Amino acid sequence: MQAMSKNLVLKGKLEKPLILWNRTASRATSLSERIGHSSVAETVEDAVSRSDIIFSCFADEQGVFEIFDAALKIEVRGKLFVECSTVRPENIDKINKNVRDAGADLIAMPGMLLNFQATE
Repeated sequence: MQAMSKNLVLKGKLEKPLILWNRTASRATSLSERIGHSSVAETVEDAVSRSDIIFSCFADEQGVFEIFDAALKIEVRGKLFVECSTVRPENIDKINKNVRDAGADLIAMPGMLLNFQATE
């Protein structure tokens, strides 16, 4: 996600700063300092509430479930989640159902497939 975040800031022509969040706060702060035009959210709920499009990428499926459980506790109607973690199809189907039931949309886009392109 670091390369995608950097590319969004450098090439995305963003009107507003990119909002970053990481389970390890120092990683989000460090990335924000490196890429500029970004801010760091203190919680996942804060990041989601301030965003219309939410990109997420986690190393493990349990983490994906935990983050979506937290994110869907707030109002998400009309938001778009782009899930870049590698998640088994049956699990992304469960997450998709929860997201859609909350009035939002989800695109599953496993990040491992895009890693090479994002670094260029």
